[in-house]
Amino acid sequence: MQLLKLLSGAVALLAATVIAAPARHQPYAGHQLVRLNVAPNAPDQTVQLLHKALNAQHLDVWDVQSDHIDVRLPAGLKSFQEAPHIAALLKSGTADATVLHSNIQQIVDAERARLSRPEAATAPFFSDYQPYDTIVAWYQDLANANPTLVTFVPSIGQTVNGVDIFAIRITSPKASSTPKKQFFFQGLIHAREWVSGTTVAYLANQLVADYSKDATLLNAAEFVFIPVVNPDGYKYTWTDERLWRKNLGANGQGVDLNRNYDDGHWNQGGSSDDPSDETYHGDSAASEPETQAVQNYFLAQTNVVGGIDFHSYSQLVLRPYGYTSASSPDETLNKKLGDGMAAAIKKNSKQVYSSIKSYDLYVTTGTSTDFWYKNRRIYSFAIELRPTDGGSSGDGFVLDPSQIIPTGQEIYAAVTYWAKAALASPLPSSLKSQ
Repeated sequence: MQLLKLLSGAVALLAATVIAAPARHQPYAGHQLVRLNVAPNAPDQTVQLLHKALNAQHLDVWDVQSDHIDVRLPAGLKSFQEAPHIAALLKSGTADATVLHSNIQQIVDAERARLSRPEAATAPFFSDYQPYDTIVAWYQDLANANPTLVTFVPSIGQTVNGVDIFAIRITSPKASSTPKKQFFFQGLIHAREWVSGTTVAYLANQLVADYSKDATLLNAAEFVFIPVVNPDGYKYTWTDERLWRKNLGANGQGVDLNRNYDDGHWNQGGSSDDPSDETYHGDSAASEPETQAVQNYFLAQTNVVGGIDFHSYSQLVLRPYGYTSASSPDETLNKKLGDGMAAAIKKNSKQVYSSIKSYDLYVTTGTSTDFWYKNRRIYSFAIELRPTDGGSSGDGFVLDPSQIIPTGQEIYAAVTYWAKAALASPLPSSLKSQ
């Protein structure tokens, strides 16, 4: 029955496409957002099995939860029909398929139309998403307006296309008898996850804004930001393919930078050898100039106690490890801080973020967080931002701009809790290993 529903959605979409020919390049015309629901009585590991099968079919997985997976499906059902594990689960009733949105291009076109309005260029920074050059200028202005607190670092390295990757450092001018502890934040490693970029900017802005009211954090610590890890990819999402995830390496096919880190387990699961796949890990560990730049900049910091890599979406607080089901040596402390961040978010906005081990979502290798933890043994987290359920509204990565500030506010509450806890109780080896 659900399979028939999927078919009927595709037919209706084809008809609509014939009636309204695209006025410009429309890479997602005919693409559907489909949910694979897992039955309550399904065997353990069904979600992981589905996820692996979808990746094997080179499909773009948007969201993974304990009871479903959302996936972008190109026009037609050929991919599902050719995936034995998926077809078998659908046939057995262990899973069923539901169309959440019949034409993803409509979502992308609506966003493009909104961002193209003349008034968008003069609107307040956090009222909507911003192009790359505007983001760079905003951080430069933040530093110029607050020279005693903010340092703009023009380049820590360059991208495949020769674009500078910039950084921001925020701390108070108050002298300290010992080196200040450091926190390392980054966003937009995956180009299409625009809210990760606005959230990093909100954190930077709020740290500066709150200094006059409470200088505690900036007196005790330095916050190091890589606001846009993947400038090439981010620019490309504005000019060509809104849902592009990777950088522009591998002869333009792109590398998933968050599967490219030299974390000691590169290419040991959860990534792909195929350059056309969304999770292509590159030719070798840290093969990409972007990865090399951010790895080296992180390792150049001498007093790091915590790091967070911001992503979207699913509303998750993810702790080590990603490559193995084994608990890290600091599982108890990591879980305490992860649970505390989720609680701070819920208190701030009533939004529910799940605090789990990365591996419990699905296996990943070559990631920033495992790299950080391996090299510095710090509080190393990835946070998947709003929405919790992209299928309910059909947006997913194309999050309505009304969510920018609320997302920033709840994450600021989580991060300030986390930073204070990490300052009070750094992991046993986080400073000794540096």
